[in-house]
Amino acid sequence: LLAGLFILLIYKHSMKNVAFNRGFGITLLLVCSISALIVLTITSNLALSLGMVGALSIVRFRTAIKDASDTAFMFWAVAAGITAGAGFYLLTLIGCLFIGVVCMISIVLFDHSAKPFLLVVRAEGTDAAGQVEKALEKGSIRYKLSSLVENESYVEIIYELAFGKKNREIVLSLKEISGVSSVSLVDCRKN
Repeated sequence: LLAGLFILLIYKHSMKNVAFNRGFGITLLLVCSISALIVLTITSNLALSLGMVGALSIVRFRTAIKDASDTAFMFWAVAAGITAGAGFYLLTLIGCLFIGVVCMISIVLFDHSAKPFLLVVRAEGTDAAGQVEKALEKGSIRYKLSSLVENESYVEIIYELAFGKKNREIVLSLKEISGVSSVSLVDCRKN
């Protein structure tokens, strides 16, 4: 139960934004305890363990996991439950602490890296659109043209960008280019 609570806290901290799934968090806590209960049962009686393995082999899980990191947290909860159920409490403690530290380090490292965004620019002509691309290149921002809509009154361009916090001012300053009427930045992160 303590290992499950620790895993739940790390999961909640790593999923700070809207990707946090409360039901999945509770499931992590339950899976940890349930897998420990199963291992405790299996280790006490050989006949019971064969029956339990047979019963569990027919269970089919159909819940789709929406994020790859959710799979890792699920395996972590199962592993903690198995090691605790087998009586390896020190291994459970060290394993949970090690994985938790690795998870927190990866959050710190990848939180400052380039993140995907959509940049929607509405301009009065193609000259202003060319100025936008020059400004992106000057700021060393990676971009890819995703969509271009041109009609009599305006040009709307959608770029796929990847940049960090230090480039945000450059993108937001695109509004100051002559002929650019609006600039919208849309976050495309899934977690």
